[in-house]
Formats: sequence, C-alpha cells, structure tokens
Amino acid sequence: MNSAGRSAHQNITPLQPSLRCQLQYSERLLKWNPFSKKNLALCYQFKTGESGKPIRLIPDACLDFLFHCNEDNPSAIISGIQTIPYDLELEPNSVYFGFKPYSLMGMKQLPIAWHEILDNKISFSEQFGNTRIIEALASLNTFEDRVEAIQSFALDAMINAGYTPDFVELSELYICNEKGNVKMDTLNEYTGYTGRYCREKFKEALGISIKSYANIMRFQNAVRGLFNAQNDDCLSDVVFDNGYFDQSHLNREFRRYSGEPPLSYRREYLSR
Repeated sequence: MNSAGRSAHQNITPLQPSLRCQLQYSERLLKWNPFSKKNLALCYQFKTGESGKPIRLIPDACLDFLFHCNEDNPSAIISGIQTIPYDLELEPNSVYFGFKPYSLMGMKQLPIAWHEILDNKISFSEQFGNTRIIEALASLNTFEDRVEAIQSFALDAMINAGYTPDFVELSELYICNEKGNVKMDTLNEYTGYTGRYCREKFKEALGISIKSYANIMRFQNAVRGLFNAQNDDCLSDVVFDNGYFDQSHLNREFRRYSGEPPLSYRREYLSR
C-alpha cells in the first residue's frame, strides 16, 4: 500500500500515437484532485488539417473529455473507458482540447453510471447541465490558458470532496505500477480481500473488470516499448518486458486493442 502511494505519480502517460501525429500537438500532466492518490490528468491539444478525417484511438483505461474549440459552434463529448479501438470523427481546421483524468475514483458521479458509458460517448452539456466551460475554452487563445480554465472547472464541478481512497484506487495504482503484470492471487494478498470481492467492487466502481484494466495497462506499456525502440527488431523485448507468453500472444493483444499487428501499427505512425 505504501509503495503504491509513493509511486502514484510514476504512472505512464496514456499514449495515443494518432493524436501525437496531429498538427501542433501539446500535452501537460496536471495534478488536479487533492482527494485522490491517483490524482493526475493529462491535458492535451491539437489542430486538425484540411481533411478532418477520423483518427483511430486505442484503449488507455481513462475517461476522456474532448472539447471542440470552435467559437461559432463549440461542443464537447465525454468518452467512457474504451476496451476496443475506435475512430474519432473530427472537424477540419479545428482546435481540440482534451482533459483525461487518470482515474474515476474521487470524481463526482455523472448522472449516468460509469458502466453505461463503457465503450461509448455522450454529450458533455447533457451531463453537466451547462455550456459555460465549453464556450470559455473555445474563446481562449493558448493551450496554457485552457489548462488553467479546465483545472478551475474540474476543482469546482468534478471533484467528490467526500471521497476517501479505498482498495479499488489502491488496486488501480498497484496494477499501473506493475504495468499490468499482476496475478489475481497477488492482488488479493495486497488488498486483503477475496478475489470475488475485489472483482465485484472494482467493476462496480469503474465499469470495467480488473482483468481488462490490467490487460490495457500492459498493452499501453507495450505500445510505449514499440515506439521507444530503435528499429523493428524489438518484438522479443516487448514480449519479455511485458509478460506476454510469446509473440503470438502479443500479436493477438495488439489486434484486439489497435486493430493491427504491432509492427504495422508502429510503422504506420512512425512514418508520419
């Protein structure tokens, strides 16, 4: 428990190669929730080109608030935790700003339950009942100004001040710090609860199973390993470093979460 608390800010940044290929991409990590141990969020911004064609996003086990900063017609969506790759429709010649909390724990529950937006997208304004922050973000000119504005809004409208970190959040931290390579019996020993209780409470809190969450964390770390490698001759290292049984196991996971085998995925985005 203490080791997870000490390393709460060492978790890897959620990686979306397709976003990082967009024009004028910027990102910044933000400590935003004083009541949570896993209290980081990723703020990011990018601009689309003339085509505004869809981009393929991969699972990263995070909720995502995405704002279309068009002053004439600003809008925003909330994407629940994704367990499959999906295509995000974008408008051409537009600025987009995102706020991606690392954990749902310590957040106010939306009118809709977390499990209801698993692999789904919903309207931001319908959940929060106003469009002021959407309009404010669209009216600002710089990434840093938008980061400051979303931090102020999140502190006021998204935080559950009555929250106390529990074993679900500590389990999240443990899984992240182990980069997804955890066994259920080890997690049971760590939390002090039975496997069944852990599984039920984790899914009840986050809308996703412990196994799926761990697999996505492992996949995200594998993606990072691929993109940090010097050349394509790296699959054996990615397999070994991330606890996959063999290269076939890695290939299956990549196809499941990205729609492509690992080397094809790497080449597609490194070539841009």
